[in-house]
Amino acid sequence: MKILYVVTKSNWGGAQRHVYDLSTAMKAAGNEVWVALGGDGILKQKLEQAGIYTFSIASMGRDISVGKDAGSFRALSRIIKDKRPDVLHLHSPKAAGLGSLAGRLRRVKLIVTTVHGWSFNESRPFHQRAAIALFSWATVLLSHKTIVLSKREYSQGLYFPFARARMRLIPLGIRPPVFMSIDGARQFVARAIGMSSADLGGRFLIVNLAELHRNKGQSYLIEAMAAVAGAHPGALCVIISDGEEKAALAKLIAEKGLEGRVFLAGYVDEATQYLKAFNLMVMSSVKEGLPYTILEAGTAGLPVVSTAVGGIPEAIEDMRSGILVQPRNSHELAHAISFMIEHPDDRRRYGAALKEKVQRDFSLENMVAKVKEVYGSEV
Repeated sequence: MKILYVVTKSNWGGAQRHVYDLSTAMKAAGNEVWVALGGDGILKQKLEQAGIYTFSIASMGRDISVGKDAGSFRALSRIIKDKRPDVLHLHSPKAAGLGSLAGRLRRVKLIVTTVHGWSFNESRPFHQRAAIALFSWATVLLSHKTIVLSKREYSQGLYFPFARARMRLIPLGIRPPVFMSIDGARQFVARAIGMSSADLGGRFLIVNLAELHRNKGQSYLIEAMAAVAGAHPGALCVIISDGEEKAALAKLIAEKGLEGRVFLAGYVDEATQYLKAFNLMVMSSVKEGLPYTILEAGTAGLPVVSTAVGGIPEAIEDMRSGILVQPRNSHELAHAISFMIEHPDDRRRYGAALKEKVQRDFSLENMVAKVKEVYGSEV
């Protein structure tokens, strides 16, 4: 089977991780695999190290641009014409919209789109969300099959007319990460934030591992840390990633007087291996599908405080395997963080329960097997 994956950006976010896991698994199964992506970022490097040929489309990006989008469409159409894939598997809205149309015009036998969180769930004016919903419906109709990652998004997708037969629910799956020892991981974190290992000793370490994008809600986490700081002076928060909101978040940290308490550590390759350095993961997203980082925290036995958005409540049961709070509510987030700091027995119990849940329900092998079933289905 010849499979062409397409993803809008080439950074290392959830959609890109998904493309990497699927493309490497399908190549290992004996298929011919290519990936087309926007730019030449970390995903491109990782794919090429894995022996997967990539096509970089410099014009393809998240923002709307008629000229650039037209150029991206022409580039995708040429790639499809040249490679003649049996399966065209699209990830992220821009790639899905352009790719599904190009695939139809080039008569690709099976066009599959994976939705990494419906974009109409973002905080936008009503008219914008309505337009995005219409665009999403068009993409579903142009695709032969649409995969969603959570029950909530599956139920939302069923509201689209003529979509029921096209929708498939396939939760994320991960391979168990390899973690560094607690001491080794803490030494790395100390270097990353400019502290000595001795100064870090005894501190309560909080991690946020998400792209610096407004959908990830890190501004609410920073505001929550301003409230936590007074009662828990030993608590430090390390935000690991990069993105377009970096300058705005750095400014907010300064405004709240949180230098030395909240750190923007930047992008760290294979950051998951350092999770055992931390006492708590906090996800402050306002829009999600089902983030890999929560599943990875679970495999590390790391307790999680998260907003109850997207598919997250399907992984975390409130007050049993973590704490769920409402999005855009820094006060509620601060209260949950303080509870975790003050109740170590509950914290350990939540981490153990999440680990059991992830091991049982979110295996990579199960995810790949279900995607293979979609590839083998009748169009």
